[in-house]
Amino acid sequence: MVKVSTFISKAAELQELDVKYPSPQRPNGGISYTFPANSDNLSDAQMDDWLLFLGAWRGYMGYQISKLEGQLFILSEGFDLMMSTRVAGLEAESSKRLLKDSLKGQAVLEDEELQNLKIRIIDLTAESKLLKGRLSLYESQFETLSRVVTRRGHERMRL
Repeated sequence: MVKVSTFISKAAELQELDVKYPSPQRPNGGISYTFPANSDNLSDAQMDDWLLFLGAWRGYMGYQISKLEGQLFILSEGFDLMMSTRVAGLEAESSKRLLKDSLKGQAVLEDEELQNLKIRIIDLTAESKLLKGRLSLYESQFETLSRVVTRRGHERMRL
């Protein structure tokens, strides 16, 4: 039977692949910021600062999400494979036909490795959702500023 450690080591191998390519450092800055309520009031220099700030965080967040998604994929596939194997074994052992959900519940209940792997997958999924939400925020704020920059450019060309 395949072991959880196999999939954990495969997920760790992603880190080795990751170091082969340039990766962004965490951008400088505090832990919070106040986005301007009216972007039209920003000077061009302030607008540039905001675009650079949000662009850096957008890139960094995308990088963090890609690392999580790779781990999550390997661990989820590993969990599914282990679960299928365990359920097949339970089906073979049983003298009566049981529901798949009952078999899955029994498999997780009887196997601490499956329990721990599922908890890790849940944690990574939650973290991924949080980072994706943050990325969406940075993207929408970046796009807001970008529209102001584009509009200003068009207005300057008309003059």
